[in-house]
Amino acid sequence: MNTDDLENKLENINTPKMPSMQHQWQLKLAILNAKKSASVGLWLMLIPILVLAGAFMHTVLYVSLPPWSWLVKYSPLWPIWIRVMVFVTVVIVFPIIAVLLNLLSIIWLQYDKTKHVLNISVRMRRINIIIIAVAGLLAFLFLGHLIADWLAGAD
Repeated sequence: MNTDDLENKLENINTPKMPSMQHQWQLKLAILNAKKSASVGLWLMLIPILVLAGAFMHTVLYVSLPPWSWLVKYSPLWPIWIRVMVFVTVVIVFPIIAVLLNLLSIIWLQYDKTKHVLNISVRMRRINIIIIAVAGLLAFLFLGHLIADWLAGAD
């Protein structure tokens, strides 16, 4: 009798309902964390802003602040290619990296394998949008200055 009771109980057990397998057919991907990339973007923008503020203070108020005073003091001793690389890295590459990091952090990619469709959505995070705008403006400001100097033939 025990085996019959056990068989009856096993036959009458409710089976768990399996969730739909839809999530296996879709890939959702946030490439970077928005908060972390915002903080990294702010740090990357701080460097060219300090250089710009130092140059402004030196030109307008005749006050030398680091890192601008270091650049003024030591850059004439460097070969021209090092000066160009430092300038390009500090005032163009760092802001562009900040823009790219923040763009990747607000973009969500979702791929539906059954339909073969890639959905791209943008999470509107205010701080990331502000960082993208300011860093892009900084990068293009210095890039425009570099191109204008090159066209004018300045050394």
